[in-house]
Amino acid sequence: MKILYLVLILLSHVSLAQVVNSVELSAKLDTTSEEAAKKELQHLAVLKSIEKIAPELGYKFDEFMQKLDQQFSVYFEAYKDRSAQEKFGPQYKTILGETERQAFLETLEKERHNNFIKFSRTLDIIRSSSITAMARDSDSWKAKIELDLDKIKLERLFRKTLSNETKPFSKIILISEIDPFQFVWTDLGLESEKSFLKPLNASWLNWLNENLPSTVEEVSSCDEGCQIFFSKWTDSHIDQISIPPEFVNGLFLRINIALKKIEHDESLEQSTFEWEGRALLQDIKTKRIFGSYVLSMEKRSFKRVDLKAMNSGLASSLYRTPMSALKQFNRKIEEKIGFNRVSRLVVKGFRHFGDLHTYIELLKTREPSLGLEIFLDSFTKEEAKLACFYQGEEKSFTDLLSGIKELKSSHSYALVNEITEVHNVIKFVAE
Repeated sequence: MKILYLVLILLSHVSLAQVVNSVELSAKLDTTSEEAAKKELQHLAVLKSIEKIAPELGYKFDEFMQKLDQQFSVYFEAYKDRSAQEKFGPQYKTILGETERQAFLETLEKERHNNFIKFSRTLDIIRSSSITAMARDSDSWKAKIELDLDKIKLERLFRKTLSNETKPFSKIILISEIDPFQFVWTDLGLESEKSFLKPLNASWLNWLNENLPSTVEEVSSCDEGCQIFFSKWTDSHIDQISIPPEFVNGLFLRINIALKKIEHDESLEQSTFEWEGRALLQDIKTKRIFGSYVLSMEKRSFKRVDLKAMNSGLASSLYRTPMSALKQFNRKIEEKIGFNRVSRLVVKGFRHFGDLHTYIELLKTREPSLGLEIFLDSFTKEEAKLACFYQGEEKSFTDLLSGIKELKSSHSYALVNEITEVHNVIKFVAE
């Protein structure tokens, strides 16, 4: 990393919920962009804050950085391999010549430092910050940075990094959307949906953080990079998309609300809105739906209030709308472990649905340690396609399939197991 510290003054204060620091620093940064420099300076300021605060919280900063560097090295190697596979295909090592492969990897290495900042999650623990006295002298940047750090997230970062602590679910990622009908956001004195959603998202995230299930490591909102991945993820079959490490074992929490302006009476200075929507909790790796909740129709009128008061009242009402769904989702997450595998199973040759049902029940009860859950994707006279979600190694699942040799129903069958490149196929052969 091309960074050289020249001057650093750090003051800190630790409270029950926050860590407040004032940092003055000067550093050589490999960038000419002020926006990029701000991001790097904030990252540096957080690291120096952590170095100062670590002993007070019972941690060793040098050990923290050593572990962080080790974990990032493993992550970045996997990232380079995944990027090459996505661009050139799974066999890129044999397809590409050495010169072409090295040229591609070198382009990725240029993004190594930016990837480290993202991987370290230092910017995620900032509650608020302000940068003053920012100036550039040649390739050196100077700034004074006021930081308000979230102590809960900071301690979570220490624990996760130092103990390599893992939970069934790595994170809940909030994706929210409000679709306006019969009005545009400028009618409410706002530039865009983002102006309305930002404080609303902050309130939902605050509730989620305060009520985080014990099976989840953290919660976050979906940033720009996440939105790009989410669009690709939504439009692709799960077998056709590579899940980046930062999304593995994660959950997408989607809140979609249709907001409609149904009445405006200028004489009474009254506006009436109604809204409804849906909340959906979905496993990222398998696309399995953990919960789906319909947000029932609600309605509210605002009379003789200015736009600021109306926006605030409307946001408060919408904030409460998905609360029942969020509580229900939390209960489900607490009760369940994550599924790290999904396999497609095609069953052929059965005489009727009863035979298929009996076979499914045999699978679910034969190996409880897998926590197997099976859902019927499609059913015809010729074949049934099943989605099988489970926890553990794929070999344990295929061993389970091979272990069930016969099925007794109105007829006797021999079960023939075939493993293809795409899925497992079970054939019922009448004896």
